[in-house]
Amino acid sequence: MSSDSFLIINPNSKSGKTGKKIKKYLKIINEYLGDIEYELTTKPREETLIAERVVKEGYKTILSLGGDGTATNIGDVLVKHPDTKLGYLSSGSMNDWGRTHSIPTKFEDCLEVIIEGYSERFPGMKCIGDREHYAFDHVDGGFVAEAGAAALTEAKWVKNGFLKYAYLALKYVIKFKNVPVVMKIDDKEPLEIDDLSASVFAFSESMAGFKMLPGNDYLSRKNKDIGIVIARGLKGLGRIGLVLKTSSGKHSKMEGVWFSRGRRIEVESERPLSWEAEGEVFNEDGLKISVEYVEDALNLIVPKNRKYNDTAEEKLYKSNFPK
Repeated sequence: MSSDSFLIINPNSKSGKTGKKIKKYLKIINEYLGDIEYELTTKPREETLIAERVVKEGYKTILSLGGDGTATNIGDVLVKHPDTKLGYLSSGSMNDWGRTHSIPTKFEDCLEVIIEGYSERFPGMKCIGDREHYAFDHVDGGFVAEAGAAALTEAKWVKNGFLKYAYLALKYVIKFKNVPVVMKIDDKEPLEIDDLSASVFAFSESMAGFKMLPGNDYLSRKNKDIGIVIARGLKGLGRIGLVLKTSSGKHSKMEGVWFSRGRRIEVESERPLSWEAEGEVFNEDGLKISVEYVEDALNLIVPKNRKYNDTAEEKLYKSNFPK
């Protein structure tokens, strides 16, 4: 590996399991890439500070060893440095980035992709709420995001990241109160939604293994836009049914679930609403958020000759909003 590469490691990813395997990971990395400069994060979002510093020092490839949030935070810096590549080494609980970009889950296979060095420019979503943050896979709000925000402070006794998220998701499925919002998609007439339960904006098809937006990984690339799903009026068992049906995409036929597409989404809520970008909360206190498509936002190392499902039925995303 060239000397212009730098590795950022989040030891707290995968519920702290990454930190326990540091020596093993570094040994494998050295076997594949040779000696490489690296640094471990010591607090949340510190990867952004490290990335900003090492880019200024002249490093042209930043490798992320951690989960989706770690990669997203580094990507949030690299959107300002288009000549710098990001390499993703998965050691997280969800691995949404890996699914979206066809990056292998096996660690050694990830390194083979890094060695090959092939990269493509991918779009991002510029998210503005309490703070500005870029997303490269999905953005979500409602009871799903409330659970994500709670993961930062609640249920610390649950050590497994996936189980912790599942526990909090179930808690907020029950606890969350639907909220009135006005949502504007591009230049269309604003949608007045009296009872938003949850919404996801994404480039991907799946989120944490759930098939939220069927065929969207292909359609977003074809149309150069963002897939949108809105769930409204759902309570208790209805929300549990939504969660269960998203595992196979069958929620697309549920009453209260609507799909669309766009390049800019603005949401104004009656009360503060949590919104997160791949696990990174960018709004908790604000009443307004916006999410906007940004072309060629990130230079990401990916496998060559990746294939997407090109049989997706786009008509799912073209129905009129139910009044």
